[in-house]
Amino acid sequence: MINFLKGFAYLCIWTTPLQIALILWGIWIVLTSNYSVISLTNFEFFKNYLTFFMAVIEWLYSWFWNPAIDFALLIPMVMHQTIKAITSTWLGFYILKKLDESQGH
Repeated sequence: MINFLKGFAYLCIWTTPLQIALILWGIWIVLTSNYSVISLTNFEFFKNYLTFFMAVIEWLYSWFWNPAIDFALLIPMVMHQTIKAITSTWLGFYILKKLDESQGH
């Protein structure tokens, strides 16, 4: 279990550069298009800039609760990605700190 938690913590930390790149891409889109920070939702971002994910989104609609997917896709992309990056990075460092404390280091 410790190895799983350690791997999960490192995954949370290692994905931070990718999440920051998505934030910067979203900001670039807002600055260079007619989108605002609020109007560039996750759905608009996937539909117009990462179209290969639309098949995954359609598949999710067949397996999960549709209102939950609608809610997640209608969140503004830049704000959502920023909160997700901060939270996952913090969670990764928190898990590593707790694992280190539990091992007596």
